[in-house]
Amino acid sequence: MIKSLLIVAAAALAAGSSAPAPSLVRVGPAKAADSLVEYGSLHCPHCAHFAEQGLPEIAKRVRVGSLRFEFRPFLIFPQDIPATLIARCVPAPRRLAFIEDYYRNSAAVTERVRASASQLNAVKEQGVPALNRRVAAVGGMKPIAARHGLTGAAVDQCVSDPKNMAWLESAQTSAQAAGVTGTPTFEVNGERMRLATADDLRAALDR
Repeated sequence: MIKSLLIVAAAALAAGSSAPAPSLVRVGPAKAADSLVEYGSLHCPHCAHFAEQGLPEIAKRVRVGSLRFEFRPFLIFPQDIPATLIARCVPAPRRLAFIEDYYRNSAAVTERVRASASQLNAVKEQGVPALNRRVAAVGGMKPIAARHGLTGAAVDQCVSDPKNMAWLESAQTSAQAAGVTGTPTFEVNGERMRLATADDLRAALDR
């Protein structure tokens, strides 16, 4: 069922149009000494592990002005679609905190979505906007969004908006064009690197 949901959503993305730059988060000075780009799926367990380990270090370096950080989405799981749209609709200053909070809850979201498989399989006949709304509801995404300034009705509007879907198509296309095939994928000062922990991050930035 999860695979079929991803096929339905992918077909909708293919019908979209070009959209703005694909970063969900862009923080830190443009002329910082170091830059870090992460391509992540909001339900990727390895991404969640890195968020727990690495985001405090990233935030520290951003605060002192030594790091420019971008988070770019890459879709792997069906529930990535509404979750990523919600992240984009959260007020920009709160997006990084939303992503950190979401990763702490992503495993539970995935379990709730899987437990609702038959219900979601029926809803998919109503189209992607209806499916997105239902996944957000049964997955428990709305309470997470509310903690970061996006309430229930705004979540429904966000995950149903064709312009947001077009933006997501642009983000996915850009990531694929950059050679991204899985998550997390990192670029440190323009160089593709493997990072898993805060120690990896420090080693890469302090070379």
